[in-house]
Amino acid sequence: MTDEGTSQQPTSSRRWLEIALIFVVFFVAGGTPVPHVNETHYLAKAKQYWQPEWCAGDLFLESGKAHLTFYWTVGVLTKWLPLPAVAWIGRVVAWLALAYAWQRLSQQVMTKSFYSAIAAMTMVALVDWTNFAGEWVIGGVEGKCFAYAMVFLGLAHLMKGNWKWAWPWMGTAAAFHALVGAWSVVAAGMVWFCESREVRPKLASMLPPLLIGGAISLLGVVPALLLTREISPDVVSEANQIYVFERLSHHLAPLSLPSEELGRKALRFGALLVGFVWLRYLCFKRNVDRSVAASAKRLELLMRFALASLVISVFGFAWELIFWNHPAVAAKLLKFYLFRLADIAIPVATALGLVWLVAQLIERRSSWGILLLLAAIGLPSAHLLQLSRDRYENPVPPGENKLIDSIAFRDACQWVREHTLEDAFFLVPRMSQAFKWHAGRSDLVTWKDVPQSADALLTWRDRVFDVHYYIDEFGERKAHRSLADQGTKRIRELARKYQFDYLLTRQSPQLGLPMVYSNESYIIYRTSNTKQKLEKALEL
Repeated sequence: MTDEGTSQQPTSSRRWLEIALIFVVFFVAGGTPVPHVNETHYLAKAKQYWQPEWCAGDLFLESGKAHLTFYWTVGVLTKWLPLPAVAWIGRVVAWLALAYAWQRLSQQVMTKSFYSAIAAMTMVALVDWTNFAGEWVIGGVEGKCFAYAMVFLGLAHLMKGNWKWAWPWMGTAAAFHALVGAWSVVAAGMVWFCESREVRPKLASMLPPLLIGGAISLLGVVPALLLTREISPDVVSEANQIYVFERLSHHLAPLSLPSEELGRKALRFGALLVGFVWLRYLCFKRNVDRSVAASAKRLELLMRFALASLVISVFGFAWELIFWNHPAVAAKLLKFYLFRLADIAIPVATALGLVWLVAQLIERRSSWGILLLLAAIGLPSAHLLQLSRDRYENPVPPGENKLIDSIAFRDACQWVREHTLEDAFFLVPRMSQAFKWHAGRSDLVTWKDVPQSADALLTWRDRVFDVHYYIDEFGERKAHRSLADQGTKRIRELARKYQFDYLLTRQSPQLGLPMVYSNESYIIYRTSNTKQKLEKALEL
C-alpha cells in the first residue's frame, strides 16, 4: 500500500466532479416539489420579515423572529422573487454548500476519488432509515441546512487537529441555527477534553478562535434569547410545556410518546448504534498499518464526536426521566432539542467509517471489501430510487401531503389570491400550513405554524384547541373531521370571536353561510365581517 503521507490528493477537476456527484445525490434525496414541510414555515416567515404588509395580522408570521441570518441571506430573495423560486434557489445553494463540505469532510479519511459520493448516499439512507428525533439534513431549504454544512467544515478541521478553524465554522453554524451550532460546539468540546494533554492544544491557545466563533454565533443566539424578553416566567414556563409535550414531543420528549411509536424509533436507532459500535470495533480492533494511521486517527476523532452527541442524548433521556413528574422543570431543558445532533452525527460517522473500511479492505484485495462496497452502493441506491419512484407516483409536495386533494386546495388558494382583499383574514383547515404560501393571505391558526415566542405560543394553543378540537364524552381531546362539521352556529360564533372574513373548509357538510367559491373538494364561505370590510374599503 502507498504510504498515506505521500499519497496524492485528488486533482482539482476530480474534486469538483466529486462535489457534483454528491450534489446529485442530495438533489435526488431532497428534490421534492415545493413547498417542503418547513419551507411553508421558514420562507413565509422570511417574506413577512421583509414585507410586513404581506399577510399582516397573522399570529405566526408576526411572532418572534429567531432566524435572522437566514432571513438576511436566503430570505432576502423573497423581496423580489416568488416563494417557489426562492425555495429552489435556496435548495440548490444549500445542497452545493453541503456537497462541498461533505467532500472536505470525507477527504480527511479517504484520498481515493469518488468514495465520498458513496459515503454521501450511505449517510442520506441512514438518516432516513434510523432517525430517532425526526432530524434531517437534506430536504427543503431552511437555516439548519446551512448550519450543518458549517458543522461538516468544522469537523473536517477538527479531524485534522486544526482546532483554530473548527470553532469559527461551528460558530457560523450557530449563526444560521443556534441549536445545531451550540450542540456541535458542546460535542466538539467533549472531543477536545478527552484528547490526551500531549496532543490536544491548550485552552489558552484556542481562546482567540473560540471568541471569534462565539462572536459569530451571536447572530443566531441573540435573536433566540430575545424571544422571552419582557415575558413573565410563568408564561415562559407554560409555553415551554406546550412546546415540548403537546406540540413537538416527537422531537423533544421521546419518553412521552406512545409506547408503540417509541419502540419503533428505538428499534431503528438501536440497530444503527449496534452497527456503529461494531464498525468502530472493526476499524480499531488492532493497531492499524502505518499506511492508514493518519486517516484512522481522524476517523477516530469523528467517531468520538458522534459518541459525544450520543452522550448529550443520553443526558436528555435522564433529564426527562428524573423530572417526569415535574414537566415545568423538564421542559426548561428539553426545549433545546437534546436529541437532534445524534440523529445526524451517528449516521455521518457510520457512513464514513463504513466506506473507509471498504477502501482498506479493497486495498488489501479482500473479498469482503467487494461485498461491502456492493452493499454500500446498492442499498442506498435502492433507497434513492424508491424515493424517486414514490415522488413520481405521488408528486404532492411534502408541505401539502396531509391535505385532502392538494390540487383542489391550490385551486381554492388561487381564487383567494385573485378575488379577495390583501388584508382578508381566513379560517382554514388544521393541516393547511401551505395556505399562506399559495394564497398570500393571513390565517387564524394551523397546527404546523407554531410560534416560538412564549406569549404567541399560548395564544396559538388557545386558538388551535378552540377552533379545531373538542372534548368527547370520555374527556379526551379529539380533532374535528373538518371545520364544516362544527355547524353554522358554531362557525358564526367563531367568526364573531376572531373576526375572520372567510372560511375555507371541506365540501361536506355544507353550511348556511354565503358561498363565494367551491370546487370538487373545498368550499369558501363569506362571513358578516367580510361585508363590513368590503364596505369600509369602498368608502376609502
